[in-house]
Amino acid sequence: MKFITTILRATLTSTVLLYVALLWPGREAFDGLWNPDSYYPALMYDSGKWSVRLLIVTLSVTPALLLINRLGRGQAIGRWLLRARRHAGLSCAIFAGLHLWYYVIELGTLGDVLFELRHLEIAVGWISFVIFVVLAATSNAWSVRRLGRNWKRLHVLIYPAGVLALWHWYLFDWYVGRVLFWCAVFAAPLLIRPLLRRLPRLTRRNPSPS
Repeated sequence: MKFITTILRATLTSTVLLYVALLWPGREAFDGLWNPDSYYPALMYDSGKWSVRLLIVTLSVTPALLLINRLGRGQAIGRWLLRARRHAGLSCAIFAGLHLWYYVIELGTLGDVLFELRHLEIAVGWISFVIFVVLAATSNAWSVRRLGRNWKRLHVLIYPAGVLALWHWYLFDWYVGRVLFWCAVFAAPLLIRPLLRRLPRLTRRNPSPS
């Protein structure tokens, strides 16, 4: 039993295994990196889809921490979620990077890439990606110390970046119902947070949700 507990603890604290767990479900999005015959629309759909899903996972951590605060138990889970949130956000950026990479390779030239920026659906996607890059680049302890209180203000941009990403998806996808479903899932953590903040706190011991 002690051996199993040790293995489980090592698994939960392993950054490598955490990234495997985050990236493995969307492994088909990586096919284009080594298979030149991969179907381009499928690569774009898979990479974009998993970027949005992991964004939602990242945003869902705060409501989970608020619930832990109110229940007054599960502090160890809360600490793990705080650590995992950063890696979930970086995994989201990885899929967004894949999405952009396939797009640029498909167009082939810088001139074509710049010319396509005149289209709203492309411009919106680029703006969202630039924000994700900035957030990913500052998702480290050094940036937190360097930016101080401004770090939280900067990372609030994850919300408009998510809205832009969903708008980009909406402008491209023929299945509007599917996009609206993910918009609802994206909004759920934001709508739940105010409700959780109003719940009575059973104890004062809590992990910080921010």
